[in-house]
Amino acid sequence: MPEYFSSRKFLLDPQSQEKAVAAVAQKLGWRHLGVLPEDATALAPYEVIWGKSQDLTLHYREDFLTKSPCAFVTGSDEHRVATAARFVEARLEPATVEEILEAADTVQHISADYALAVLRLGLGAPESFDERFSARIARAAEHPETEVRKAAAWATSYVIWPQFIPLLDQMAGQDSSEDVRRVARKILNAYLAEGGSHE
Repeated sequence: MPEYFSSRKFLLDPQSQEKAVAAVAQKLGWRHLGVLPEDATALAPYEVIWGKSQDLTLHYREDFLTKSPCAFVTGSDEHRVATAARFVEARLEPATVEEILEAADTVQHISADYALAVLRLGLGAPESFDERFSARIARAAEHPETEVRKAAAWATSYVIWPQFIPLLDQMAGQDSSEDVRRVARKILNAYLAEGGSHE
C-alpha cells in the first residue's frame, strides 16, 4: 500500500465557507472529486475533495467535534503535497501555529472556551510530533474540569503521535471520570490497532 502524506490541517475562520476552498482548487486547476457527508454515529465530518488526481488532493472539512472548518492537502509525493500546501496556506490565510498555541494559553480560566481551544490544538497540530502541542494537551489532561480533560483525550485523536500513548494509558486507567476514561481507552485502542507500541 503506497504511503500517503498530509499537510497540517489549516484552521480557517469560523465564517469561512467551502466556496473559499473551492476557489483555491479552481486556481490550482483541480477538479471536484466528491463529497463525504457527515455521519454523526461515526463522528465522521462533512468533507469535500478536489484533486489533480487521486494522488494529490485538497480537502475542505467541517470538524465534527469542534465544528471548525479546515483545509488540508494529501498525496503520495511529499514534495508535491508541501508545495500545494504552501499555496493553499497563502491563499486561505488560516490560523498560524502560534495563534493556535496562544489561544490555548489565553482562555484557560474559561472552561468551555479552553476545552474548545484544546480540541483545536489537536485539530491544527502538524503531522510530525511537536512538543509545544503535546505539552499543552498534557497540561489540559490534568485540568480539574471533566470537559477539559475529555477534550485533551479527544485532541490526541487528530494526529497519530506515539508519544501520546503513555498519556492516554494514564488517563484511561486513572482519571476520576468514567467518561474521560472511556474516551481515553477508545483512542488508546485505536492507537494500538494502528501499530503503536504500548511502552
